[in-house]
Amino acid sequence: DVHPALAFFVLWGLVIWLGMVEGGQASLVGLAPINFDLYKDSHPITYISTKVCHVGDNLDRYLMGRQFMVIFIAFCINMAGAPLPDSELWGL
Repeated sequence: DVHPALAFFVLWGLVIWLGMVEGGQASLVGLAPINFDLYKDSHPITYISTKVCHVGDNLDRYLMGRQFMVIFIAFCINMAGAPLPDSELWGL
């Protein structure tokens, strides 16, 4: 029960957020077997975040929490992008 323009911007904000969550997950999992010293000087922020994430079981806990966040984001995308009741598209 919100204005369609708000739903449109919320929908695209959620899609962008989902892309960042998925890209972050791929980066953290992909960098796990790589030696940290290879990118310590060229990418200092990546070095710091992967150093924290790859200690102990932090990566596993991040991946589990990420799953719940992805479910939440997908649910919100479905709510923001759902058609209005009794709407028709091209007379179908």
